[in-house]
Amino acid sequence: MSRIKIALDIMGGDFAPKELLLGAEKFSQAESADLVLVGDGKAIKEFLPVLPPNCEVYETPEFIEMGESPTQALRKKKNSSVAVAARLVKEGKAGGFVSAGSTGAQMAASLLEIGRIPGIERPAAAVVFPTMTGKGVVILDVGANVDCKAHHLAHFALMGSAYDSCIFSVEKPRIGLLNVGSEAGKGNELAKAVFPLLEKSNLNFIGNVEGDHLFEGVADVVVCDGFVGNVLLKASEGASEAFRKALVDSLKATGVSPEIMKAILSGLKRYQVDSPEYSGAPLLGIAGVSIVCHGKSKAPVITNALHLAVQYASGNVIDQIFTNLAGYQSSTIS
Repeated sequence: MSRIKIALDIMGGDFAPKELLLGAEKFSQAESADLVLVGDGKAIKEFLPVLPPNCEVYETPEFIEMGESPTQALRKKKNSSVAVAARLVKEGKAGGFVSAGSTGAQMAASLLEIGRIPGIERPAAAVVFPTMTGKGVVILDVGANVDCKAHHLAHFALMGSAYDSCIFSVEKPRIGLLNVGSEAGKGNELAKAVFPLLEKSNLNFIGNVEGDHLFEGVADVVVCDGFVGNVLLKASEGASEAFRKALVDSLKATGVSPEIMKAILSGLKRYQVDSPEYSGAPLLGIAGVSIVCHGKSKAPVITNALHLAVQYASGNVIDQIFTNLAGYQSSTIS
C-alpha cells in the first residue's frame, strides 16, 4: 500500500512561508505521510535548506493575496499555489491539501479543481471547539456560507456527524442546532425550518443548543449558518485572548513566579480556540481532502493540520457522508 501524500500551500498565511515550512519540517519527522511543498522554490530553499527525505517540491511562484477576489484571482493565476495544491488532489497525486491562505480562494479552488460530493450543494467549514469535558465539539458552518436554506443546515448536520464519527470515533454523534433557546419552536425562520428536518432524520438529533452551553459538551456536533458560525468563532477567539490577558495581568499583580505562571498558562492552552490541538478546518462536502488553517497559523498549528489531513485521507469520511446522505434522503421521503 502506497503512503499518503499531502500537498501544502506554503505561500498562504500571515507567516508564510517560514512558519508553514517549519510546520512541515516538524510533521516530516513523524514520517506518517509524504509531503508536496507547493510554492516558491527559492523561498523553500532559504527556510528549509535541507529538504527532508519524505518531501518534494512543486514550484510555482504565483500565489493569491488575502485582498484579492478569489474567483477573479484564480482565473488570472491558474498556477497559484492554492490552485496547484487542489489540482494535485484532483489528479490523484496527493491525498489532500492544507492551506493557511484566503479561505475564499481555497473554497473556490477546491470547488473548481476537486468538486462537490454529489448531493451536497454547499460545502461547509468545520472547526472543533474545546469543551470542559475534554472532548471538542464540531461546529459548522463557520464561514463558508453566510446565507443558507434549511436543507443546507441539514446537510451540514449529516456531514458533521460523519466527520465526528470517523475522526473522533463517536458511534452516534449528538447533533445540536445552535439557537437562542432550547425549546422547539425558538429562533428565526431558518432555525424553525431546520428543526423538523433534523427531528425527522435518522441522525442523533438532541434539539436546540444555546451558545452558553456549547463549551459544556452537551453535543458532539452543532450546526448553524456560516454568518452565525463565523461570528461565534471570532467572538470566541477574542474572549479567549481577553481572558488570557486578564489572567496574566492578575498573576503578575499577585507576584506569582514566572515558572508557576508558565505552568498555569500551559494547562489552559488546550481550552483556547487557537490551540494546535484544534487546528485545521476541513471543507466538508468537497469530494477530497481540503483543510483550511487560520491566516495567523504558526508551525505547531500547521503540523497538526497536516496530521488531520492524513487522518481524513486515510479514513472513510466521504463514504460515511454518502451513507448519511442516503439515510437522510430516505427519511425525508418516508
